[in-house]
Amino acid sequence: MAKRRRRTTTTKVIRVGAPRAANPIIKVNVPRASPARRAPRRRRIGAAVSRAGGIVSQYNLDLAIGGALYGFAVKSGWVAKLPAIPIVGRTGTAALLLDYWGKHGGGKYVQRAAGAAAVLAGYQLGSTGAITGDASPDYPADDGYGVSGGIQTMGDDDDDE
Repeated sequence: MAKRRRRTTTTKVIRVGAPRAANPIIKVNVPRASPARRAPRRRRIGAAVSRAGGIVSQYNLDLAIGGALYGFAVKSGWVAKLPAIPIVGRTGTAALLLDYWGKHGGGKYVQRAAGAAAVLAGYQLGSTGAITGDASPDYPADDGYGVSGGIQTMGDDDDDE
């Protein structure tokens, strides 16, 4: 005879852990973020510049004013009193002196006048091969500043001794 099958009862054991407590809420005092800074207000540009609509930059306007100041110095005779240094000429000498003065307390417009004088000296050198007031024998007697006779130094009073 065949062995009888027994019905087996199986009990499944499900283990469930103890219920956990919820994570505690921890309060931390954090310093507040600093308030956002406001953008600085921009200053208004002068009426002449704003009318130009940004076509001409402030630097170029300053150069034009510096050129006018240099022209005033030429017209007043200040440049004619400068010594004529070879190759540099009176215009270049004025540019060097104005640049030095501008860097040592002369101000922005003096530096721009130095730039204008340097531009004029460079233009004269490129177009004619000599700078106005150049102390060279090739240069004509009238140097453009009303001083004729080439080099004029201190002590040359045209005395015939």
